[in-house]
Amino acid sequence: MFDVTWMVIHGEEIKINAIVYLLWCVWVGWIFSTVGAFGGIMAGVGHISILGIGNWASKLKGKSVSIGMYNDAGKYLTDHIRFSNTAITWLNSLSSTINWYTQKRLVWPAAIAMGLGMVIGAQVAVWGTGGKLGVALYKGLFGICTWAVSFYMFYQITPRAKASKSKGREAAKRFQQRVEELRKSGRLDELEGITNVKYSLSQVEFDFFGEHFVAKNYLPFFYGLLIGFIAALIGVGGGFMIVPFFTAIGWPMYITPAVSALTVFLNQCSALAGWFARGVQFVWPITIGWVGILIGSYIGPRTQKYLPMDALFAMFGGLAFYVGTRYIAAGFFGIHLPP
Repeated sequence: MFDVTWMVIHGEEIKINAIVYLLWCVWVGWIFSTVGAFGGIMAGVGHISILGIGNWASKLKGKSVSIGMYNDAGKYLTDHIRFSNTAITWLNSLSSTINWYTQKRLVWPAAIAMGLGMVIGAQVAVWGTGGKLGVALYKGLFGICTWAVSFYMFYQITPRAKASKSKGREAAKRFQQRVEELRKSGRLDELEGITNVKYSLSQVEFDFFGEHFVAKNYLPFFYGLLIGFIAALIGVGGGFMIVPFFTAIGWPMYITPAVSALTVFLNQCSALAGWFARGVQFVWPITIGWVGILIGSYIGPRTQKYLPMDALFAMFGGLAFYVGTRYIAAGFFGIHLPP
């Protein structure tokens, strides 16, 4: 019941459950718009395991097809997983960017600087690795990236990380106090955001709840080259590498997801263009996922301000560690852990 055809390839009809896909993408939309990361990873988990596309890629490995630049059905499906992850996070990042902008917490000049670097990195990954990855290697690499997300999340709740970001945490503390004050008086729509944004070719400056922040533009650009390549290689948005960069330079957690959303959107536009040029085809059930993404990304920014940062980092860190372990075991060692 509620099964729909994902695609027909090499005489095989691949079906998915539309309701499961919809609900999973609500979760993907919420988590990405809440912490600015982990959405692409969760989209990948959905396509590889929840929908079972990864098993189909293994089953059809070596079977001949003629689709675009592909003649191996297994490798086409592997790249189609990367493409589908990208399509999901593309809409996720677009809707989140709009939501964060309306919440007055988007520092767009910094996102543009990093996004330009990511656009170049994504094209290198798509054309350098497209059609070359088997599904087992892809799962292993996917697991390593997920572990990186986990380590980042756990590091954020250590005393050392907190000490290095005292300015950002002070601004975040004032932000939380203001949210509580306005919530009690029923005036939450009056919540302030970033102010006094100044930008030039060399740097961006802004104020956020009593603190002044400055970032040089060349640093996000060169870092974007690297993470754009890794994100397109795995088929994720790269938020798990973007958010750590901005929190590491002291920006509060309540604005870094907004920068991440716009940066990921630019990167995903570049990656999608590359996949289409290689002949990867869009399948209509992805639109079911988009509906879920719109629901989740609408809820995320409106619930994030009520959630304590440490609890978010601990919860997602634990989840990322297990998910990463599961894919590394399956991809590199052929060991399948539950569920």
